[in-house]
Amino acid sequence: MSIPNRPLLLVVGSLLIVGIGFTVWDYKLWRIEETKNYGQGWEENKGVAPAQKLAGVYTNKLLKFRIKYPQDWEAKDMTFSEPFGRAKITVTVEKDTRDLPIIADEMAGGITRERNYINTESASLVILTWAGVKETKQVALAKKEDRLYKIEIICESGIWKAWSATFEEIYRSLVLL
Repeated sequence: MSIPNRPLLLVVGSLLIVGIGFTVWDYKLWRIEETKNYGQGWEENKGVAPAQKLAGVYTNKLLKFRIKYPQDWEAKDMTFSEPFGRAKITVTVEKDTRDLPIIADEMAGGITRERNYINTESASLVILTWAGVKETKQVALAKKEDRLYKIEIICESGIWKAWSATFEEIYRSLVLL
């Protein structure tokens, strides 16, 4: 039995081997690049220390949640304010039977940054951000059963970077009871 196009088969076989080798090499480089910063937090928070220690604890047994906030912030009902009024956090709880991804998709209109996600032992949060010239608004959404928990932060855009790591820690402190 003879092979009529032996040179063609050698070329195709060589290209196939080179292609597979290149794919493995490229995947290895991609995997290293994608995982080198794994578990180190959001890119925008690199090099920024938390602005304040979270020492205050707010617990609402009726709405079944607990959250921490910076020690010198004023807490009134479910609103927490920075002493100089440059940042404010409001927590709301609503009844909603829709799934969290559907709610996040509907709210995401006009966001200026990619969605972020935080997973804790008691909650999975979707973070939506709208950055403006004067102020930046960020909403963290979490859901348990038929309750939708919203943590809304409004902060002056000029100080957003200084507070962003603290805001991330506030989100991580949320415990759904």
